[in-house]
Amino acid sequence: MRNYIIRRLVAMPLMLLVMSFVLFLLLWIKPGDAAFAVVAGIEEARNLDVWREELGLDRPWYVQYFDWLGNVFQGDLGDSLRPPRNPVADKVQERIGNTIEIGLLTIAISAIIGLPIGIISAIRRNTLSDYTLRTATIVGISVPNFWTGTLIIIFPVIWWGWNPIQPYTSFTEDPLTNLSIVIFPAAILAYGSAAYTARIVRSSMLEVFFSDYVRTARAKGLRERVVVMRHVFRTSLIPVLTVIGLQLGAILGGAVVAESIFAIPGMGLLMLESVQTEDYPVVLTVVLLFALMFMIITLAVDVLYTTVDPRIRY
Repeated sequence: MRNYIIRRLVAMPLMLLVMSFVLFLLLWIKPGDAAFAVVAGIEEARNLDVWREELGLDRPWYVQYFDWLGNVFQGDLGDSLRPPRNPVADKVQERIGNTIEIGLLTIAISAIIGLPIGIISAIRRNTLSDYTLRTATIVGISVPNFWTGTLIIIFPVIWWGWNPIQPYTSFTEDPLTNLSIVIFPAAILAYGSAAYTARIVRSSMLEVFFSDYVRTARAKGLRERVVVMRHVFRTSLIPVLTVIGLQLGAILGGAVVAESIFAIPGMGLLMLESVQTEDYPVVLTVVLLFALMFMIITLAVDVLYTTVDPRIRY
């Protein structure tokens, strides 16, 4: 296990390096640059070439990339290309807590909703409650997050004259107000994630329900609750953990949409703003940070496999 973890940790920087190179190329071939975005937002702007020279965008793309990469190896993420050109590290530090909060809240809501629905649907298979829950999960998987978020904003305004979008308040300033704000984007992300989790839990448990050792457990006189939770559900956790790990990556990507809709100053909104203004140091940092978080999550899920099923060895 230790050697496996070391190999995965060693491979992470190499994967991030390749991702940074590909992402930088995509940003470079994209029409426009940060200088053009700056000039477009200033009424009396200087010459565009002067801005490009000031921002270092007049150099060849490979020089810009390796200059950025060299600074990263020294622990310097660079400065934003948008005036007033604040350090990228400060921008990330200001917003990463908000995205982590939404992510943790999304995971909690998804588990609280998805796991019980999947278990109930498997236990009461082919009944009215099973059909109802399966229909709800299909809707949750099919409906895109941005559409659900738009409905959550529009319908309360039309029906009750209440706007769910409020000025953002941090958790340290007022926890209750903060939760009342972030609960909406978290619920939107959790809906689809919980639906997918419920479907996997149901299908995994149905595969185990009719196995020999489950029939043996029932023959021993164990209560049905013990059989379901100890023998069926635990055995079904391997695919469930896999799906949850993948859904965490989807939650990170969905944060861009959810934070944009509800004006949450998180990493997703920061990345969207940076893409629109061609601010490549910020875009590279945010995307690579998301990728690193996803790699760590998948590694943690692989390690959890050995806890759930001791037969698994790496």
